[in-house]
Amino acid sequence: MDRLDVRVVAAGRWPGILLALGVSERALSGKHGPCPICAGKDRFRFDDKDGRGTYFCSGCGAGDGVQLAMAVTGCSFRDTALQIERLAGSVQHTVSKASRSDEDKVAALRRVWSASKPIQQGDEAVRYLTGRGLSLDSLPENLRLHPSMRYCGDDGVLVGHFPTMLATVTDTNGKAASLHRTYLRDGKKAPVPEPRKLMSSGRPICGAAIRLAPASERLGIAEGIETALAASEMFNLPVWSCISTSGIESFEPPAGVKEVVIFADHDLNFAGQKAAFTAAHRLAIKGLSVEVRIPPMVGDWLNVLEARGAPRDGLKSTTRP
Repeated sequence: MDRLDVRVVAAGRWPGILLALGVSERALSGKHGPCPICAGKDRFRFDDKDGRGTYFCSGCGAGDGVQLAMAVTGCSFRDTALQIERLAGSVQHTVSKASRSDEDKVAALRRVWSASKPIQQGDEAVRYLTGRGLSLDSLPENLRLHPSMRYCGDDGVLVGHFPTMLATVTDTNGKAASLHRTYLRDGKKAPVPEPRKLMSSGRPICGAAIRLAPASERLGIAEGIETALAASEMFNLPVWSCISTSGIESFEPPAGVKEVVIFADHDLNFAGQKAAFTAAHRLAIKGLSVEVRIPPMVGDWLNVLEARGAPRDGLKSTTRP
């Protein structure tokens, strides 16, 4: 069975199939919780869009039912497909919620953007960023503040309205692909289950990034916005946010970039390090000079900046000339 066939057979039956393969009911509930792939806390959500078994993890990235089944079973595509085919005939078909059209998604992005303004000194976004220890000598043009965005829970119930820091996610062609949201309250992340979210756009964001500064021949990348700003401040280098480990792994630098510095997270489960070296290997093969920098402590480069002890020498670093 090929990749297309197994997805056709399993369409609309993924909850039952994945449950039979060992994914917990909690993970398939549609609510945020531990990831069955990386075990990260409160970062995974199974949304089963269009009955395709889709999910999103802020650490692992997004995928569909086949990818999730392969990850939790540890089996090859062929062996996983055989299991899926066998189970598909014995589990109940479920009706998935209708997805919004791409036109509706783009219209929503435009409405949100038009209601926002560039961040400025004293506003909620700058209070949040400076509260994390960032100096913000210059304000990134790619960050804006929406005065009051709706936040709904997984059940669709309105939780409240919050000031929201917005960031444009730019694809490899230099075009806006989505908006990243950070919900805020009183200069801190809002007390909601998922204060950071991507808006749906209907466009692929593989290889995309939040461009926090103009590109140069030497460009840095990191996972989160705050981490990227911290690395930029510490090392006097333009650093872009790739949002997640999957974003790091798929990042594509724009034309003119000759050297990429990857400011990896120092994770106990090595997720950040793995993503960094995977990206470094791929970019080095393309002929770029690549350096990976890992914090000397568990955490990210913002944690190092917050500790006010970021070393200038003796960093864990691997360079490909």
